[in-house]
Amino acid sequence: MNAAISSRKLWFGHLYLGIALALPLLIIAASGIVLSFYDDLRYASPPYRLAEPVRQPRDAGALAESIRRHFPRHRLEVLFLPTAPEHSARARLTGPEPLLVFIHPGTAAILATRNGADPDGLDWLRELHRGSVLGLPGKIAASMAGLGTLFLWLMGLWLGFRRRATVKRQRAKLFPGLMAIHRQTGLLLGGPVAVLALLGALLNFAGPLMQWLDPPPTITEPASTRQMLPLPGLIDAAVEGYRNAPLERIYFPADASQPWRFRFLDGSWEFMDGQRGTLLKLKTPFSHWTMLLYPLHSGKLPGIWGHWLLVLCGIALLFLLGSGVQRGWRIIKPRCR
Repeated sequence: MNAAISSRKLWFGHLYLGIALALPLLIIAASGIVLSFYDDLRYASPPYRLAEPVRQPRDAGALAESIRRHFPRHRLEVLFLPTAPEHSARARLTGPEPLLVFIHPGTAAILATRNGADPDGLDWLRELHRGSVLGLPGKIAASMAGLGTLFLWLMGLWLGFRRRATVKRQRAKLFPGLMAIHRQTGLLLGGPVAVLALLGALLNFAGPLMQWLDPPPTITEPASTRQMLPLPGLIDAAVEGYRNAPLERIYFPADASQPWRFRFLDGSWEFMDGQRGTLLKLKTPFSHWTMLLYPLHSGKLPGIWGHWLLVLCGIALLFLLGSGVQRGWRIIKPRCR
């Protein structure tokens, strides 16, 4: 009797928690399915996509010099190098107003400029997925929803095994009902969905986690900024220090007390002393568990089929939400009368 009462309470807890999280998880799952194709959508049209591919792009030093020449009142903050022949280069600038500048990688000509403070639709969708559109409370709510998914799966897993233990001899139906499909989907795909949601919850606060658990290096005795090594020399040193992936972007320090940061296509980071050209620290996806959060959550680590795994998990979560809320409404509605 006590076991039956406990199972009943756990079932209602599973139901009410699912209903409470239905709306935020619906937004997160739907936006996550779209964001699984972020790169395809981002580089689908100009100015991100070039009219004709460039096989021999200019070096990063030439691109940076062109940007500084055209925008002398701004400081170059980040330079995004083209990762495919049909992709343009980009730069993020700070100054009188933040700018996002698009550069032709073959001629170093300025293709377009945008206000860096005005995100486009795809950027807004990513912020919606993270909850950032509502600021810090939204990020906390999105992360709590991700943690709630883990509790939903654990509760459903326990209920599923309890049910199997009590109906072992029940004859299988030729056409299972909606809740039977709900249970099977939860048992088969609930684990990957919960892990993906947990990774997203942690990724929302990856910056503070890395600062705490795997902090970047600092330069304790900075030299004069006039002694900064030329950018081509720093890039050569960065590429020489890590050959496993192409260089993707360069973060320019605001002053000599900050290291140069180089990010590679596989998610690795290099931190370099700009005065001496020495490697301060190398962070690869496997150097610390916090570095695995984004490659795993984005599906980039499994390879070219990773985004389809995300789509499958997103669709499974939408089905579990829909079928669970539909079942819950059928139970709650008579009690509300």
